[in-house]
Amino acid sequence: MDPRQSARNLLQREAITLEQLWIKYWAEGGNATPVELDAYVHDALEPHEFELTLIAWAMEGMQGS
Repeated sequence: MDPRQSARNLLQREAITLEQLWIKYWAEGGNATPVELDAYVHDALEPHEFELTLIAWAMEGMQGS
């Protein structure tokens, strides 16, 4: 599953906040700003493949919390 879809679902259900997701993403090595991450998650910007990997890793970290 695309990690952006998982992130959108959790954000819509208010299970996580964008700030929480961005912190996990940043801790994994992401360089995008919170605004850019929001755009990635909502398909307004197309991230590089590695950014998708970082989002996936962040999502795994969110589910383990």
